[in-house]
Amino acid sequence: MEALKELEFINKIEDNFPFENYFESVKLIDEAIKISPNSVFAIVEEICKEAGEENASEEALVNLLKTIDKKFDHPLRKIILETAQNIILNEETTLEEAIANMELVRPYPQQYAALSIIYFSADDLKGKSEKVWNSITTEWNNGDSLFEEDDIND
Repeated sequence: MEALKELEFINKIEDNFPFENYFESVKLIDEAIKISPNSVFAIVEEICKEAGEENASEEALVNLLKTIDKKFDHPLRKIILETAQNIILNEETTLEEAIANMELVRPYPQQYAALSIIYFSADDLKGKSEKVWNSITTEWNNGDSLFEEDDIND
């Protein structure tokens, strides 16, 4: 049931987070905290995606991260929020650092949003982080690939 609630929440906020309304944003943060850590990290992922747009200011996005930092407690919180802030401020993350951080997420199964934030934090022209991504997600899925074979060959 919790997985379904999480999926519904993520679908609700994906590409639809109310950045322009701080009060609504905080309500969604509170709701996410009650659902699951992955739900909270999904909000952080939306904040990172918004950083590439012209709609919200860096200050507003960083303030949302600060709000999450005050309200949310999780072992991955610090590394994910620091990575997100680097993305917002357009500060470079090396590929080696991103891969090391992905490995820090590995022990926390099903934290796909956290893993995604780190995965997209560094440029990877040679696919090194993709191999780590595949290794982690396959491990989390008891040896099954996250994607169907047809998806990989498309």
